[in-house]
Amino acid sequence: MEQKTYIDQLYNMLLEYGPKVVAALLLLIIGLWVIRRITASFRTMLKRRQVDDSLRPFLASMVDVGLKVALLLMVAGQVGIETTSFIAIFSAVAFAVGLALQGSLGNFASGVLILLFRPYRVGDLISVEDKLGYVTEIQIFNTILTTDHGKKIIIPNGKMTDGAIENIENGVDVQVEIALLVDSNTNLSAVRAAANAAAVRCPWRLVERETEVVVSGLSRDDMKVEIAWWTTGAHYIHTLDYMHEALKEEFAVQGIQLAKERRRENV
Repeated sequence: MEQKTYIDQLYNMLLEYGPKVVAALLLLIIGLWVIRRITASFRTMLKRRQVDDSLRPFLASMVDVGLKVALLLMVAGQVGIETTSFIAIFSAVAFAVGLALQGSLGNFASGVLILLFRPYRVGDLISVEDKLGYVTEIQIFNTILTTDHGKKIIIPNGKMTDGAIENIENGVDVQVEIALLVDSNTNLSAVRAAANAAAVRCPWRLVERETEVVVSGLSRDDMKVEIAWWTTGAHYIHTLDYMHEALKEEFAVQGIQLAKERRRENV
């Protein structure tokens, strides 16, 4: 009699939960197949839109995991499991993790924006927060620069999107500028002659572009002179280094004296 009661209970459970379990299994199998198709289509769309290689796997994984979590909740609901508590717990955990990692999440969001909108690319020479270097890697959380002295600079992506970035792209023409203080009695023609003579010697200067010499400030003792040469972004640093050395030599030939040197002599 007792054995018959157990069989009846099992039979009733099968009648009650059997169709739900079968429906849940079908939903799981079909859902996983649909998710695979959606994820594959999403990867193809990202590749077609030329989204960065380092960002495509991450975005595809986010979509895949998000859809699978939603599918599991649907399967649990189909079986009859109450999912409201699971959603509440998951939301609380996500909120706590978000508060603990808000700085990292900000850098992550900035990294996604950088990879999507490409304000700079690998190989570009950029200046940010007084740091000048070539972009060697754009990661999700950081951008890595390498200086011409081989030093590696790691900058959080949040800082890259918060302030101004000076981007000196490889394939564009750019001006290399330096500002010098010379004696206020200096002949401006001599400064122009020295700047032109130094520019002719520079192997990276764009010969079709003229050297620019501008007086940007005057005082009783000093005259501020800005000198600019044109070059390509790929040779910006080489041209800048060469510019200082060549101008020093040509100023000596022309007898041009920097203001600080004159002051040291008067001390």
